[in-house]
Amino acid sequence: MYDGLIKSRIDNLPTYDLAQLRTAKERPQLAAAIAEASFALALADGDLSNDESVFLTNLCNTLFGQNTEPAALAEEKARSLFERSGTRLFDIPSKTEQQTPAEEDTSTLEDQLAKLDKLVGLEGVKQEIQKLAHFLEIQKQREEHKLKTAPLSLHLVFSGNPGTGKTTVARILAKIYQKLGVLKSGHLVETDRMGLVGQYIGHTAKKTSEIIDKALDGILFIDEAYSLLSGGENDFGGEAIDTLVKRMEDDRDRLIVIVAGYPADMESFIQANPGLRSRFSKTIHFEDYASPDLLRIFKIFCQNNEYELAEDAEEKLNQVFEYELQKPKVDFGNGRYVRNLFEQVIRNQALRLSQHTRTLAKEDLVTITANDILLQNS
Repeated sequence: MYDGLIKSRIDNLPTYDLAQLRTAKERPQLAAAIAEASFALALADGDLSNDESVFLTNLCNTLFGQNTEPAALAEEKARSLFERSGTRLFDIPSKTEQQTPAEEDTSTLEDQLAKLDKLVGLEGVKQEIQKLAHFLEIQKQREEHKLKTAPLSLHLVFSGNPGTGKTTVARILAKIYQKLGVLKSGHLVETDRMGLVGQYIGHTAKKTSEIIDKALDGILFIDEAYSLLSGGENDFGGEAIDTLVKRMEDDRDRLIVIVAGYPADMESFIQANPGLRSRFSKTIHFEDYASPDLLRIFKIFCQNNEYELAEDAEEKLNQVFEYELQKPKVDFGNGRYVRNLFEQVIRNQALRLSQHTRTLAKEDLVTITANDILLQNS
């Protein structure tokens, strides 16, 4: 009877909801018993199939959340009954993993807002983040006075070309949310299509859930999220999206998701799934950097690496940036372009200095001249 019961759950996995088992979180012994019995029924006729693996992963996520140790113990006990030694779903974390303390963050909300303000350019982005932070701050004060608070989805779309600071802003925003009490830890977990999509049926849901588990109490940042729709009819990207949408609802108090990518692609991505449209109601657009911004970024690289620009070098850089910005903006890397240019320039400087026969002074070693800067062909 029980074997048939669990088989019916597995066969109907796409529509099966484990929400009614969440009360077992209050009773650890009951949760462990349910997990052990489920593993035993699944292992009775051999090692775990793909469908059984997905079902048991979702079950244990429901019963234990991020804590995989009780799930691993339940699997161990069940495997010992039948002497099954196949690939395990859950590994018991080592003592080192269990005892590694999180790095203490002593910064304040004002510190994080100041860090945001110091970023080069991005004036529109800064205003949007500051407005959001101040709104949440007022809502928190209203809550303290027992006043009604306005519901607001904190999931965001970051649209913009590569190198415009999307990941940096997401990392600061995670800390802002933490300082406001919206998130417990305020960490950022970065991923992309490769980190979410598996290679066979059932693998994607497990892989996506594992990434989401790591992001709980923080922000999950999915770069080039539109690529989840690019695999064709038999691709598993849709399964990753379905898993993501469900977990965003199930863990709505512990998870904030930011999806990022090119503007047009992100618009198509959001419109392709009703669940995404309803959850991502706010888009923040990251403009390409202007020439003065690119020069400021280059100077930051110089400062951080103990180089200085000669006057003619600064003039040459302005010419280079203006030239690049006039070209069709196909895959222009913005900040990444500047970093690559800086690395090429210091290699050019080293080559120029290596031709000298005299002993080089400190000023020689730190100074970048116009001769070190070449116009890019791409």
